[in-house]
Amino acid sequence: MLEKFILSWQKFGTAMVTEHLVQMCVTLRPIGQPWIKVSANGMTKTQQLTAVKDFVFEFIASDNSNLVVEHYNKAAADVDTAVEIVNVSFFSVTDPRFVWAGTYYPDYPEHYPDKISPLPGHGYLGWNGVYCLEFSVPVFTWIHRVQNLGWLYQ
Repeated sequence: MLEKFILSWQKFGTAMVTEHLVQMCVTLRPIGQPWIKVSANGMTKTQQLTAVKDFVFEFIASDNSNLVVEHYNKAAADVDTAVEIVNVSFFSVTDPRFVWAGTYYPDYPEHYPDKISPLPGHGYLGWNGVYCLEFSVPVFTWIHRVQNLGWLYQ
């Protein structure tokens, strides 16, 4: 019996898939002309935003992954520059709760009195800082949890 199991295992490989394809898109809207870095699973795109832009990522993930949007190079006195995370989608599935599932870690100017950090559920990056959305794969299981669609077999 054990020999048949070993032969079957060798023929068909592992019993559980541990790597999953992720197709993700994040849409950013500039207020002013902010500098941003967008990263997902080690891939980084850096630029100055001048118009609404979609950043598309496709990668293989095997555990937890994250999307990171960094707003940087903003002067402390600048009140007219920000970045808004308009949308996050996975495999063209979109929901505002995907943006709200992330956390914003602002880097406040020194003169700012109320330094509250982190800010969960914020998609408006008004100060220099980092927004991080952590998600697990398979991503459809994570989507199921975020949308609160009921119980999942674990």
